[in-house]
Formats: sequence, C-alpha cells, structure tokens
Amino acid sequence: MLLSTNSGTSFMTGFNQFYYLFSPTIADWERQNPAFKEIVKMTITPMLSTLSILNYVDIDSEQDLLAYGIGIMLLNIGMYFVLPALVILKLKDRSKKNQI
Repeated sequence: MLLSTNSGTSFMTGFNQFYYLFSPTIADWERQNPAFKEIVKMTITPMLSTLSILNYVDIDSEQDLLAYGIGIMLLNIGMYFVLPALVILKLKDRSKKNQI
C-alpha cells in the first residue's frame, strides 16, 4: 500500500537508508545479549502497534496516505518524546516541592 504512492516510495527509500545504517549492529548486539533483545522488542512494540492502524483505514489517495502517515508520526513523537518529557518535568517539579 505504501509503495503505491510517490510519497510512500520516497519515505521508504529514505527510511531504508537510515535504518540500514545501524540495524546490522543492533541485530548483532541482540544476538549476543538476550536482555538487550527484549529491551529492543519492548521499545519498538508501541511504534509497530501504531503502524498497524494503517491496516484498518481506506487510503484512496496520496493525500490520505500523507494525512495518516503524519498523524502516526505525531502519535509516535508524542509517545516516545513528549510523554516522557512531561513525566520527567512532573517528577522534577514534585522533587523541588518535596525539598522545600
């Protein structure tokens, strides 16, 4: 589905170039350390789950693909960066209040 659009093809080309810069090294580390392998699995499971949303929507145009793709990217940015930052800020604020 993704490769049937120009933007999808461009995204996958860029993604594959980026992904294959580090994935062989990560795969080697996973083979050497089962605990690291489990950490990687736990880390990428939410992202893979959000990508599965695309299985349940009708994408009839390039615009639809871009809209869903941008939405999923924003969802992942929120899960992996914004939410942890908010938690850290909240904990930091709480620790300051406890020190007073």
